[in-house]
Amino acid sequence: MRVIPALSSCLLGVLAAFGCDDSRASETLFLENCAVCHQRDGMGIPDVYPSLVRSEVVRGSAVDVALVLLIGRGEMPSFKGVLSSDDMASIINYVRTTFGKQTDTISPERIAALQRAN
Repeated sequence: MRVIPALSSCLLGVLAAFGCDDSRASETLFLENCAVCHQRDGMGIPDVYPSLVRSEVVRGSAVDVALVLLIGRGEMPSFKGVLSSDDMASIINYVRTTFGKQTDTISPERIAALQRAN
């Protein structure tokens, strides 16, 4: 039965390498900061808050999603100074993976650079 812990450890190492070391923490951050408007399932509230599932922004560049979090957009406030770069990266990667079916990720370092530029 030592195979399962070894496999789990290996899987966690792979996930960490891709910036996905704690998907539950990412989901929690999403639920605490985004789900009130975008809903738990990412479908939003029609004609009020947009769906993340059908969002071209979410399916596009992770940098574009980061800029929305940093600058705000429409009714959405800026999260600059509210969330850390680590938390923003975690949320962005969760949203893009869960609702946008995208596999590329953004790093906290990239978000910090975007913060300095904006």
